[in-house]
Amino acid sequence: MLILIGLGMKFEDLTLEAVDYIKGADVVYIDTYTNIYEDYNKLIDLVKSKEYKLASRSDLEGEGISRIVEEASRKNVAILVPGDPLIATTHEALRVEAARKGVKVVVVNGLSIATLAFSRTGLHFYKLGRTITLTYNKESAEYVVNAIYDNISRGLHTLVLLDIKVEESRAMSIPEAVGILLESDKRGLLGERVAVGIARLGFRDEFIVADLTRNLGNYAYPPPPHSIIIPGDLHFMEVESLRYNCRLPIGVYEKLAGRRI
Repeated sequence: MLILIGLGMKFEDLTLEAVDYIKGADVVYIDTYTNIYEDYNKLIDLVKSKEYKLASRSDLEGEGISRIVEEASRKNVAILVPGDPLIATTHEALRVEAARKGVKVVVVNGLSIATLAFSRTGLHFYKLGRTITLTYNKESAEYVVNAIYDNISRGLHTLVLLDIKVEESRAMSIPEAVGILLESDKRGLLGERVAVGIARLGFRDEFIVADLTRNLGNYAYPPPPHSIIIPGDLHFMEVESLRYNCRLPIGVYEKLAGRRI
């Protein structure tokens, strides 16, 4: 059996179902490359009595897929993935190959930035437009900005995930991302729009702040993972949430709210 388990953002996010499946696994692979996770040491303490491996990309992708699926045909193999195991689609090839080979697959979901970001900020999830990743590839910036323009034109919010290259010990920060976005903003639409900077979402040192996009890079953030939300049309309650949940500066709040407090 192949078990894809979402770890959430920190050890306490593990569900009872996840713990039960981990305890019942014969082999455990811990994904260390798709995202940053806060509590690898605690996770290792949980699985150290088992056969386990801190897995790199080559272990779980490409040629590694066939090997994992073959192993799962004989044993209970658990793949532990930060966040929700299939939200980013990275491991979907594993699930499909296992199903193709007649190997039972179980998915245990975990907390994901896709929902946490909206729960924490108070922005309305039903107004989420296309989610996009800003990478270190310079050519991606124009694509990302055009996706933001498209979402804005429809009144929708854009969740911008920032590039993480764990195996290179490199992760994009909010200040870096703001610089890239503004440089690529050929229509000049983004600088004066409100945006939300989200650092280490779900971690113990989580930091969230809302401000004009051009000011968002000026804050002292904890280390990555970082992401940004650029809202579309704002409901009055979303404006209140940005002020009281996300530290939106009073002057910006007053302009958005259309009144003084």
